[in-house]
Amino acid sequence: MNKIVLFIFILFFVYGNLKSQSILRGIVENKETSETLPGAYVFVKNSAGDTLANTFTDEKGQFQFAKPKLPSFILTISFIGFEAFEKAIATPSGSDLGTFEMVEEGSLLETYEVEAATMTGEMKGDTLSLNASAFKTRSQASAGELIRKMPGVVMQGNTIEVQGETVGQVLVDGEPFFGDDPAMAMQNLPVEIIDRIEFLDQISVQAQLTGFDDGETIKTINIITKKEKRGGEFGRMFAGYGTDDNYLVGGSVNFFNGAQRLTLLGLSNNINQQNFSADDLTGAFGSGEQRGGGRRRGESNPLTTGERPGVTNTNAIGINFTDKFDEGKAKLTGSYFFNESTNYLNRNSSREYILSSDSLQLYDEGRNDENYNQNHRLDLRLDYDISEKHAIIWRPRLRYEKGTSISRLSAENLFNSNTPINETQNNTNSKNESFSFLSDFIYRYKFNKKGRTLSAQFDTRLSESQSDARLVSVNRDFQTSNTDSLIQNSLNNANSFNYEFEIEYTEPIGENSQLRLEYELGNDLGTTNREVSQREMESQLFEVDSTLTNKFENSYLQHEVGLGYSYNKDKIRIYSSFDYQVSILDSDRLFPGFQNTNRTFKNFVPRMVFMYDLNENTNIRLYYRGDTDAPSVSQLQDVIDNSNPIQISMGNPDLEQEYEHRLYTRIRNVDPETSKSFFMYMGGSVRSNYLGNATYIASQDTLIQGDVLLRQGGQLSRPENLDKYWDLRSYFSFGFPLNFMKSNLELSGRVNYSNQPGLINGQTNYNKNLGIGPGVGISSNLGEDIDFNISTRGNYNIVRSSLQENQNNNYYTQSTRLDLYWNFAWGFFVSTNVNNQWYTGLGEEFDQSVWLMNADLGYRFPPNQKFELKVTVFDLLNQNTSINRNVTDVYIENERTQVLQQFFMLSLTYNLRSFGQGAMP
Repeated sequence: MNKIVLFIFILFFVYGNLKSQSILRGIVENKETSETLPGAYVFVKNSAGDTLANTFTDEKGQFQFAKPKLPSFILTISFIGFEAFEKAIATPSGSDLGTFEMVEEGSLLETYEVEAATMTGEMKGDTLSLNASAFKTRSQASAGELIRKMPGVVMQGNTIEVQGETVGQVLVDGEPFFGDDPAMAMQNLPVEIIDRIEFLDQISVQAQLTGFDDGETIKTINIITKKEKRGGEFGRMFAGYGTDDNYLVGGSVNFFNGAQRLTLLGLSNNINQQNFSADDLTGAFGSGEQRGGGRRRGESNPLTTGERPGVTNTNAIGINFTDKFDEGKAKLTGSYFFNESTNYLNRNSSREYILSSDSLQLYDEGRNDENYNQNHRLDLRLDYDISEKHAIIWRPRLRYEKGTSISRLSAENLFNSNTPINETQNNTNSKNESFSFLSDFIYRYKFNKKGRTLSAQFDTRLSESQSDARLVSVNRDFQTSNTDSLIQNSLNNANSFNYEFEIEYTEPIGENSQLRLEYELGNDLGTTNREVSQREMESQLFEVDSTLTNKFENSYLQHEVGLGYSYNKDKIRIYSSFDYQVSILDSDRLFPGFQNTNRTFKNFVPRMVFMYDLNENTNIRLYYRGDTDAPSVSQLQDVIDNSNPIQISMGNPDLEQEYEHRLYTRIRNVDPETSKSFFMYMGGSVRSNYLGNATYIASQDTLIQGDVLLRQGGQLSRPENLDKYWDLRSYFSFGFPLNFMKSNLELSGRVNYSNQPGLINGQTNYNKNLGIGPGVGISSNLGEDIDFNISTRGNYNIVRSSLQENQNNNYYTQSTRLDLYWNFAWGFFVSTNVNNQWYTGLGEEFDQSVWLMNADLGYRFPPNQKFELKVTVFDLLNQNTSINRNVTDVYIENERTQVLQQFFMLSLTYNLRSFGQGAMP
């Protein structure tokens, strides 16, 4: 028996050695910096030019392929921004091909820029790389202005969409810039340092370490800087003062020295500029945009930077740094950001509830809020390749926030526009404080066999928050002419701890496939404590209200085991996985009275990604996944919130887990020779146990839980599991040059269709919303002295409700924008941006056409034009306003928000440009 085992061992040993000798390996490096080049494409060809094999370098810049059965072969390597490498190689007896050095295209820069007018970019798998010089902008423009000109890009406020998908992060030379606040790079990098822009589906950090593509991606913009601009200082400082004591002071300074990079930012103003940019203030004035889709829950869009409606005064500072050490094996990036803001919100809204055809219920609200807020954000990330086998990534983050708020609310319920039911007048003073610590740690071990890895990931989330508020409310019932009052204090404390541990093993199967086995354990622990005491207006004694007071503990334990498969050969890439998930929800209400909720959910969670390169210019992606979503702690608590006595809300301890199926496909085509581009996105989702809303409108005075009064016409809402939710989304764009006018034209369109269920007075309502949005845009390619962009996008919404099938809630909005810049003579320039928002179908009060026009007249001082003096007028036509429509499962709402009005400002700007020195402060 022992001899048999020994023989088998020897057989496997010999086979392994023979197998290793049939593999050729090599490394690709930057000739100038000796840095490895991950993601370079490697092609093996015969003497006739036929491709025998292809692969790409891993995170270490290494590649391997099967040894050709030929005496010699041709090796071709390509990498964006580098000259193509090609070499004839005699097939070696061993396996090591050595190191191949690639040269950056800097030596061909002048020729490259001439060709960029016709060579827009190139497609490499899932990455679209566009040459910056193919899109002309005004002098001293920002990265955001450049990217706005590129095909398939839509920028509204703080949200960027690329080919119908929302961008989740922006990188600079592949590195993070100010943590999770990618708008920083868009607003503070000047266009003259940018070589190209990459749009890609960034794979997960785990996939980057292990080399196993798990299909998890985030839509990413990567800004590649010019080689000769990676050393020196650049930035700008500005200060302005205007009418009504308006002011704007700020600046950004960048110190680049190869891998060492430092950015300093500062901003102070009272003109609603909430982010670090003074180029485009249109979004800050809230010219208005249509919103739809109803209930918005979960985390905010990763690209948003916390901009608030209304008018905001802001003071902010920030610092970002990147460096490498230990001979380049370790990379440290970090940022700190401080923001202090005072926000003034004056908003009026009108709401119509969707009842049965013979019923009508209206709700009008006026709100006047003043909010003061301070927040600190610290982000760090360490990438450390300890050795060839061991690597770690650690990303800790700290958040601290505190603030105060004064809110004045006036609201009423109505049978119709002339018949009020009841009203409330509320004043609320509150203060809050919160702290959170987040940490993601990944360790990876590489075995000798390529593709065999073992990795472990441990993520933690710790948060604490507390708030206290005093509510003074006067309520009136128009039916009985009764008036009552209330003074209420509330103290809220919430603590949560979340951990998630995942271990993953990958094993290669042949030359083109890999298997992955994973196990994941996670738990979300939370406690909340809400204490409410109140007294009547004429009394001095506060008493704890047990109906409104709540103590709650929650645990959401999840086990998941899964098997994944990855295939990558030539033009085809496939990933699929099949996970089994067991989730245990355990919730205890400790006060008032003990109540336990315990549920176990068992689900299969499949996922599949298919990618196919139809040709070198066309890429197709098909994606499917199942997913689960557990109700939050606040949704599970059956505590009553009566901060608005005529609109009461509470949780639901009987909620089930939501399950979603999502499917989408995407086609991208870019022809670099003709500069034509085509993008199409189609997708949809279906949810079971959808976490929707149930709304009850009281037909008479009603006691909730036997103690809290809900007056006639008042609304009680709580979350409810509902079925038959689905949505469909589609987007396309087609771009091509208009050579006769040196411009680019883009035609686009989107069609969205959704079915959103909701319960109202026990009846199920299905809101079907069909949105059709055509668009057209022209961007100039004239040069630095003359630049313009003009675009218009419409949005026609057809809304049908099953409870009011004959009700016509159709509406149309159109947003048109013109940006014009002209450097006409002797350093003088004019610029303007004109925005028009057209609303129809919203009702007499909201149907209108709103024009917002801003204009600059400026002068740049010779000889180097670094100093700039300009006069700016904001809202030249004095029409600025903000109008929104919200469509939800149970009501349709129109909003009007007060925004900043017309003012004039004189400002001075200094543009710092000093490249090639590589100095650091």
